[in-house]
Amino acid sequence: MLDAVSFHAVVRYLERVLEMPVAEWLAGHETLDARQQAEICCARAGMAVAAIRQAILVRPVLLAVSSGFGQVVVRHEGLAYIVRNSVVATIVTARMRDERTARANKIKDVSRTEARRNMTRRHRRMRK
Repeated sequence: MLDAVSFHAVVRYLERVLEMPVAEWLAGHETLDARQQAEICCARAGMAVAAIRQAILVRPVLLAVSSGFGQVVVRHEGLAYIVRNSVVATIVTARMRDERTARANKIKDVSRTEARRNMTRRHRRMRK
């Protein structure tokens, strides 16, 4: 079941969750594939790749992987685990996820009545 976690996810777990200096460790090793990068980072952190993969497979992630979902985002304890084709592809922190999806300046809170009024206006414009 450890094959359900990509080596890229292992590197991102070390970097974003355990807050290890992965960028420093991989300086000059950018041309290596993901497996070799994960092995270098885990060796520098003093951990085994299998141990990191096991730590990534928390229960909700394990359920999503074993259920065979094509693409799903599992949110657990402030992290977003991106699962593609039953493999954990990467891990994103809540702050990173909010910066990418919230579009802070474009989303505004509106009341239900205001939202309905805006929808009605748009519908009228489309009919003309």
